[in-house]
Amino acid sequence: MDEQTNQIHQLVAILEDELAELEKMTAAARRQNDALRRNDGEKLLEATGELELLARALKALQAARSEVQARVERDCGLPPGTPLAEVAAALPLVPVARQAAHLAAGLREKARELAELIRLNNLLAQNGLRFCSLLLRAVDPSRTRTYLPDGAVSKDGANPPLLDKSV
Repeated sequence: MDEQTNQIHQLVAILEDELAELEKMTAAARRQNDALRRNDGEKLLEATGELELLARALKALQAARSEVQARVERDCGLPPGTPLAEVAAALPLVPVARQAAHLAAGLREKARELAELIRLNNLLAQNGLRFCSLLLRAVDPSRTRTYLPDGAVSKDGANPPLLDKSV
């Protein structure tokens, strides 16, 4: 097997691993969505932690793919930074070239699905925070410390005194 074919095999192996990680991330994002809908804090924390771990693993795979993809681009005479779909289309006719193109399309579709789930989860989380803010204001309007969309804590007024001096 020549060097170029070996690099194509490496690229395909990394693409398969990336697709598997994206599928795991999508499953974790679905669990996160379910936890948000059910207001289950424990499962939400589990799913969020899992998503963070998987995202780190995916980032490492993407870095490895970038290195291999850059070598394949050079071998195919493509400019640096060529999108993966174009690299897959420019591969020489070896048995795994078709598989690379199929994996590139699968990655693109799975990434879109994951992005949509994350967008929905963010909306659900924002709605939950908004509801909690309203509930806190209803329960104790004098102490309205709430979370802002960026996670910061807002203070809407001074804290009440600890001693009631009116008695």
